[in-house]
Amino acid sequence: MSPMKCCRSSSESEPSTPEKEKQIEAEVEANPNNPGGRARWSSPTEFMLTCVGYSVGLGNVWRFPYLCYKSGGGAFLIPYVIMMFLIGMPLLFMEYAFGQYFGVGGLTIFKKVCPLFQGVGIGYMVLNGLVCIYYNVIIATALYYLFASLQKTLPWSTCDNPWNTPACGDPVSMNMTAYNNETYSNSTSYFNGITSTAFPGSDNYTFIGNRTSPSDEYFRLEVLNVDETHSISNLGHIQWKLCLCLLLAWILVVIFVSRGIKSTGKVAYFTATFPYVMLTVLVIRGVSLPGAQNGILYFVKPDWEHLKSPDVWFGAASQLFYSTNLAWGGMITMASYNDFRHNCFRDAIVINIVSFCTSLYAGFAVFSIIGYMANEYGMDVKEVIKSGPGLAFIAYPRAISLMPIPQLWSVLFFFMLFLLGVGSQMVQVETIMTGIVDQWPVLALSKRRRFTVVLAVCSTGLLMGLAMTTQGGMYVLQLMDWYSASFSVLIIAMIECIVINWIYGRLRVC
Repeated sequence: MSPMKCCRSSSESEPSTPEKEKQIEAEVEANPNNPGGRARWSSPTEFMLTCVGYSVGLGNVWRFPYLCYKSGGGAFLIPYVIMMFLIGMPLLFMEYAFGQYFGVGGLTIFKKVCPLFQGVGIGYMVLNGLVCIYYNVIIATALYYLFASLQKTLPWSTCDNPWNTPACGDPVSMNMTAYNNETYSNSTSYFNGITSTAFPGSDNYTFIGNRTSPSDEYFRLEVLNVDETHSISNLGHIQWKLCLCLLLAWILVVIFVSRGIKSTGKVAYFTATFPYVMLTVLVIRGVSLPGAQNGILYFVKPDWEHLKSPDVWFGAASQLFYSTNLAWGGMITMASYNDFRHNCFRDAIVINIVSFCTSLYAGFAVFSIIGYMANEYGMDVKEVIKSGPGLAFIAYPRAISLMPIPQLWSVLFFFMLFLLGVGSQMVQVETIMTGIVDQWPVLALSKRRRFTVVLAVCSTGLLMGLAMTTQGGMYVLQLMDWYSASFSVLIIAMIECIVINWIYGRLRVC
């Protein structure tokens, strides 16, 4: 069978004629709110808030600020804005338009467009499935910290806990002081055997001077309970507290997506808006702290030399795909529930701008706290900043413990992290659900059948995520993150553009 017969290319038929357009209009007029019996968003606002909750996630809180810092501060904004206009807005509009026109999810849409490339839809499902597994582990870690914040004293604020080592302490000098009647002149050597057990994306340890911060030891030695004996071949035993938090995270996801977009859209009113309230509170509190201006200046001050580096431009492009969830299939799925005449062109522009502004806003919140932390430690800002989850689970908890009423700020911060994570997780699970239901419509004939499928999908994610709650589970998480949601997204995006614009045909798209 030739490719021309496998793919519905633009050469097989002319673009839509006025008669065809009138026929489509007549079908929509017959049932404008629900053509074909497919579920629809209750209002355009629910669609917008769900997409905002999907695109604005955990990466906006630490990944964008850190990339901005590492790539020359404000200079990073230039390639990011260029990428947003050249890639983000047109590609998101293309996905919105296709999903809204065909009214099916990512798994089956390419069966209609070009059957030869149905693998793109399968790629969407595999990508979202793998990311769902480890993404919920990060959400579970946020819940772990949220519950720990309810204690009378934050457990990561002191060095008198059972898990602390002689290296724990505030960075008051370069030489270790007596601890438990013993003196250690160089604490770095104390940890030489376990210098690769950090959380994926973070530096090895938060060594400040010759000490480790209490929040660092809490994360490694209490939450993860990892030492030099654990590796990818020796995961150790399950951390039951973290495992129970993972179970709770999946139960909440089941509840949120149990009724499809009807429940997802209603939950989005809270999950998509409340983080902005918390970010505003944290920004106001952060900028009022001594030394905050140093952190903010470090965040926005451009270093123009970095623009010569290809890594900065690649980082801007990868962050754009990460923050707007392009080529993940989720935006196609969400748009498939839109009314046929919905203005998705406007939404594509708004979502890109909102995601960018949220990243900037989160940067001010994060770096104002980092500046305060540097001021308290008497250090330079660049010695305090950590990347990835290390920023959220090591540096930020330590800064919060130094504030007045630390329990309150800790609860607010980690509750915000939970909402940012669960907003994206709901859409990822809904993307998988929509693909399954579109492929086997019999599963959508009753709410009970749909709930059974949701329960099966989430139970599978829970069981596969148990390995990441072990002592060496962060090795597994790092492998999944590196090989599932990085280069593969770029490949899917390239194939997606080729199929839609050159095989299906740009004239037919227009």
